[in-house]
Formats: sequence, structure tokens, C-alpha cells
Amino acid sequence: MSALERAWIGLALLSAASTLIALSPLPAPYTGALILACAWGKARLIFLWYLELAPVPSWRSGILTGLSLFMLLLMGLYVAA
Repeated sequence: MSALERAWIGLALLSAASTLIALSPLPAPYTGALILACAWGKARLIFLWYLELAPVPSWRSGILTGLSLFMLLLMGLYVAA
């Protein structure tokens, strides 16, 4: 199984997890945070394997740092609201 196929499976599993979390009876703050965490994981998979940034350390670290800062900003805004 190639890395791209594993990434596709990971995306499908994270999408299913997001759906199950959204349908669960968890309180809204936990639900939102968990769905954002799933989105973060999906974005990482897309950047690393679909855009093939995994073997390019300088681009990988820059993109993932930017993604991390953006997701932390979104989490902070969600918690503040």
C-alpha cells in the first residue's frame, strides 16, 4: 500500500470521526474542539502526502508551522466565543 493510499484512508477515517463527533451528545465546546482537531489532522495529511511536502524539510516545517498557528488561532477564537 502506497503512502498516498494510506493518506486517503486516514482522510476517510478522520471524516468519519468528525461525523460521529458531530452526532454525539458531547457538549458543544468539546464537539467543536474535537472537530477542529480532526480538520487539523486532515490538513496535515493533505499537505504532507497529497502535496508531497513530507520529503522537503524546509517547506514542510514552514507550512506546518503556519497551519499550526492558524489552527491554534481558530481554537482560541472558538473557546473565546
